[in-house]
Amino acid sequence: MNQKIVNIALSLAIIVLLVLNFSKKGSSTAVSNGKTDSTQVLKFAYVDLDSLQEKYLYYQEKTKEFNTKKETADRDLNAAFQKIDNERVAFIQRGQSVTQAEAENFQRVYQGKMQNLEEQKKQLENNIATEGMKTMEELKKTMNTFLEEYNKDKKYTFIFSFSTAMDILFYKDKSYNITNDVVDGLNKAYKKVNPTK
Repeated sequence: MNQKIVNIALSLAIIVLLVLNFSKKGSSTAVSNGKTDSTQVLKFAYVDLDSLQEKYLYYQEKTKEFNTKKETADRDLNAAFQKIDNERVAFIQRGQSVTQAEAENFQRVYQGKMQNLEEQKKQLENNIATEGMKTMEELKKTMNTFLEEYNKDKKYTFIFSFSTAMDILFYKDKSYNITNDVVDGLNKAYKKVNPTK
């Protein structure tokens, strides 16, 4: 949580510095890009990540795959836990006919099985989390690649992302929202690679 707050604060600081830096140069938004004879107009745009998640086919497919794997893993683990618990209940139902040695042996085996399942559960959770992070990195790479190509014509200086989960833009003019263009372009590119989707 602290890292998230630091990231938000740093992002806000960068935005404030950019605004202050460019507003000092007068009312013009032109700024030198290192060449004495050319200037570049600052153009900003943003992508609404919430809308992107709702409309981008690749993201929807990966989310569905991720949820299916998670549900399958949960179901398998619950079945294994239930099986072990059923063994425990059956053993307890034997009642007085159980010897001390049998009880100690069962307790040792039962604890071993439970520990095994807990380790499997942690491993599955780690695998799922790692896969989720890889998917998000892949999505980010796909977005960056697309935006580089998209921006060759549009010439935006900055393209920000916006999400209700991490709302660092206090105000956004909807006329600079390029989400629909981005989603359309990403979906077209995805359908070229996956024509059955």
